[in-house]
Amino acid sequence: MPVESVNSVAYTSESPAARAARDFFTHSGHVPLVMLILEALLAKPGYFAGPDPYLLVIAGVFQAVVMELLAARGRPHPFAANLAGPALYSLIETALEGAHFFKQWHHQAYWGFALGFATLQWAQARWTKLAEPLVLAESVLRSAIPLVMYALFEARSKHTVYSLDLFFADRAHVFLAIVLLLLGVLLGFADINLRRSMKTVRALAARLRQYSEWSLGRNILERAMADERTLALQRVERAILFMDIRGFTAWSEQQAPEAVVGMLNSFYRGAEEALGEVRPIKLKYTADEIMAVFQDAADAVDAGRRMLASVHALLAESHLTAGAGVHCGQVVEGILGGEGAKAYDFIGDTVNTAQRLCDAATAGELLVSVSACNAAGIVPAQYRDVVAKGKRELLQAAVIA
Repeated sequence: MPVESVNSVAYTSESPAARAARDFFTHSGHVPLVMLILEALLAKPGYFAGPDPYLLVIAGVFQAVVMELLAARGRPHPFAANLAGPALYSLIETALEGAHFFKQWHHQAYWGFALGFATLQWAQARWTKLAEPLVLAESVLRSAIPLVMYALFEARSKHTVYSLDLFFADRAHVFLAIVLLLLGVLLGFADINLRRSMKTVRALAARLRQYSEWSLGRNILERAMADERTLALQRVERAILFMDIRGFTAWSEQQAPEAVVGMLNSFYRGAEEALGEVRPIKLKYTADEIMAVFQDAADAVDAGRRMLASVHALLAESHLTAGAGVHCGQVVEGILGGEGAKAYDFIGDTVNTAQRLCDAATAGELLVSVSACNAAGIVPAQYRDVVAKGKRELLQAAVIA
């Protein structure tokens, strides 16, 4: 299983500042902080009174911020981001010290590590099949930071030019190198396993979110994620749209179950695509019936028009038609159900009335109640009396489509 690039790992709902801070402590600050310790131990008293230690910290923070900004914009660029820190540090220090800056070994090492991390992270993003060995190589490179800086510390403190042969002639140095690199390998494997687990968790979370959207609808899910109290039962003003297929029962009796399911899925898909940018609070499918709940009556009427037009050709292929109805008023909405099964639903006479208008609509008609017309700002030429099941009085509705 391939792992994800370092720029995409653990990119969660944290604040930008938190993500930048995490990057500083897990990556961007490593070389600058080790360099700070090296310079502090080698420098004369008063080191912290000068700008050098603070410029190193600023360079690390700057690199972390650059990485976060690029990732937040959806354009991660690990190669350029890894060079941002040493570039800023070199620019300022060169202005202060001149060309002598680049003659110092630990400054050269800073650029060496930056180029190494930049190349490895860029390669991880480009060649995902090689991501795991590249992550392992990055971990080994990270473990080499203290080893290289220690060798430079020894060379600087003894005022001599160190070669690899001279450095490793000391068996203590051999032990230190083996242990540090071995730790890098072990931490690399741990990082790979962590990234695998995070990828699995993210995939599962995405799947659960999709399932939740199918059940609740995206609008309700987003509100619930922000504040779970929005799922509590409450009385609100809503516009309800119903649309169903005329003659569906008789038609389905003559069809194979697979053909019925295929036609219904096409019917649902056509209706949903017709909504365009108009997002209902909830979209509910029940056999050949579609229920859509809107906050605005004008949106409900517009959606009814679009949906009828969108499914007309599809239904005509099977010699079927559809009708729709819209009504608005107060409903009780929220989570309903027992302990074992719950669903977000809408209850009230407003729902029943919208469904009765839909039942009364003829082929291709959209019947809109007086209250829905008023709320949507529609002034029809005339209203039609509708006999509705369960209603003592006639309903008045306008034929909009």
